[in-house]
Amino acid sequence: MTESMARPEVPPWLYKLFTGHQYPYVRRQAKFAKKDRSADGEREEPTQDEIREKFWEIYPHCSAKMLQEVKTGMIVTFLELGSYEPGTFQAFVDAPEEFLAATYGKKKIKVNFYQGENFVCTINFKVGGWTAHEE
Repeated sequence: MTESMARPEVPPWLYKLFTGHQYPYVRRQAKFAKKDRSADGEREEPTQDEIREKFWEIYPHCSAKMLQEVKTGMIVTFLELGSYEPGTFQAFVDAPEEFLAATYGKKKIKVNFYQGENFVCTINFKVGGWTAHEE
């Protein structure tokens, strides 16, 4: 089996979340993996291929944490709804809105991804017709 065949399907929204400019964790890891430096001592920006390879080094080791946003007055807190070890949240990846609605119901949910203890990225969902914080 080739390495590419072992890789799970990853939808474009998830790849962009991990590799885009909003959350630079994967991009930075690819940049710091470069050994060569320019004349001024800086590492060059990684290519798209280098970013893709670093994504596939990081993503399979990421866990996910589902959090419910709760607003009390002017304060927003997050209650942990569930945690998923690496490789156990493919149903969420395949159909995030449907998975969150079926598993946690109508809520505003934040999903954080971590590589070990390191924060990688986050995404927010308004699930199942959520319109406002419940009192």
